[in-house]
Amino acid sequence: MRIHNSFLDLKQVQFYGMTLLFCIIPMACILYFPDVFYKEYPIESFVVFHNIAEIFSIIVSLSIFILGYSSYPQSRNTQTYFLSIGFLVIGLIDFMHTLGYKGMPDFVTPNTGNKSTQFWLISRLITALVFIVAIYVKPNGRYSAFRGYLYILLSFLIVGCVYQLVIFNSHLIPDTYVHGVGLTQFKKNAELVIMCILVVAIVLYSLSKSLHSEKQRQYFLAAFIICFFSELVFAVYTSVFDVFNVLGHIFKVVAFQFIYKAVFVSAINEPYEKLIHTNSLLSKEIQENEEYAKVIQKSLKEKENLIGEIFHRTKNSIELVRSLLMIQSSDFPDDKNIRTIVDNTSLKIQTISLVHDHLYQNKDLSEIQVSDYLLSLTELVKTMFPGKGNGVDIQLEANQGVLLLDTAVPLGLIFTELLSNSLKYAFTDGTKGIISIKFKIEGDRSHFEYKDNGVGLPASFDISDQKKLGLSLLKIIAEKQMGGSLSIDGTQGFSLKFDFPNNLYKRRV
Repeated sequence: MRIHNSFLDLKQVQFYGMTLLFCIIPMACILYFPDVFYKEYPIESFVVFHNIAEIFSIIVSLSIFILGYSSYPQSRNTQTYFLSIGFLVIGLIDFMHTLGYKGMPDFVTPNTGNKSTQFWLISRLITALVFIVAIYVKPNGRYSAFRGYLYILLSFLIVGCVYQLVIFNSHLIPDTYVHGVGLTQFKKNAELVIMCILVVAIVLYSLSKSLHSEKQRQYFLAAFIICFFSELVFAVYTSVFDVFNVLGHIFKVVAFQFIYKAVFVSAINEPYEKLIHTNSLLSKEIQENEEYAKVIQKSLKEKENLIGEIFHRTKNSIELVRSLLMIQSSDFPDDKNIRTIVDNTSLKIQTISLVHDHLYQNKDLSEIQVSDYLLSLTELVKTMFPGKGNGVDIQLEANQGVLLLDTAVPLGLIFTELLSNSLKYAFTDGTKGIISIKFKIEGDRSHFEYKDNGVGLPASFDISDQKKLGLSLLKIIAEKQMGGSLSIDGTQGFSLKFDFPNNLYKRRV
């Protein structure tokens, strides 16, 4: 880390050293070797150079304005926006300085060295003040009085006042240049004030934490250093067409180029760097989420396999209990009551086991298809009564729907109890047996309807007085456990209607 910082410091020292050498060497050459380097140029040649240099500076100033103004909705950098408005004023005044330069066609009033110098001095003073004020404008600050179009109107108002003052009321400003004499003391003192302001700007920008980056700080400081020497040059020239004027304008062009780069960093680079940084964070987050998703998928797969294995083992355990009952009942081959109890219990155990079998085979370990489950139960009951089940027409209608484990098990117990009772008792008179079973799901309610054309129930039948396990268990399951409503009609065959909520329980897997 220290090596990296030292490297950065070394690069900065080299950068500022090259900037100072760029400014000092040509000035030293002119001052110490005037016979070789000092020269006054013909007015025609100098005006061409001056126009090129100033037009370049004007273009840069207006480019800074357009760049900062148009990028503000994206960057929201108030400091850059303020600088852009300031350079709109600077560019327009420099334009008037160019038109008012001696040797150019008269700009409203006769052009003189004093006239163009007054425009120059005002423009440089505004430049220095704009930089001083800008450092106190917070880049991310939101100001209640901030209105873009008002600042532009204020800029044109300032430019209009400068135009009116220099063109028509130049007598209100002390003379800055006298032909044949050179610079006035006022001009030299004004340049000294501007140089002091630039020194203050160098100190403030060196210590400021509001700048976007070290690169932006370097550009601003380099521009201020070059502007300082530019003002120094313009404080010592004697002719508006001499080599000092050429050097001063070259300094100004280079300084404005650095300012443009500094504004470009905050207006363009900053938003794109933020966007790139955000995209990098999003990419990293997406990658992390993908890794987390893989871990979660793996964990879910392991849990699904574990739950599936639990269902499988539960089914095996239930079947083991059934086998033990069958083995125990074999000790009493002649006791029909024991045989009946064991058969009924075995059917109920197989009903519960069948649910786990369906869950184990299903991709969803929480619910099963009702139609498949009821069809499997039908085949199971028919195998329990091979002689009677084959001669009965069982008509099953069930729409495509699913039930949770906690609802499927009690429904299966009710279903097998009804179907086994019909096969055992309903068709004793030789009637062609028909059993109609309908099941449908409507919203959060399920409707189960069971009918057979058998002998029906005795007239004195009352389900609440039944002491046998079968129908009394059916009523308890239907009303207590499943929260449904049950109605039975045994006058013409047997008919049962059962309505229950299918959202009584929640998914567990």
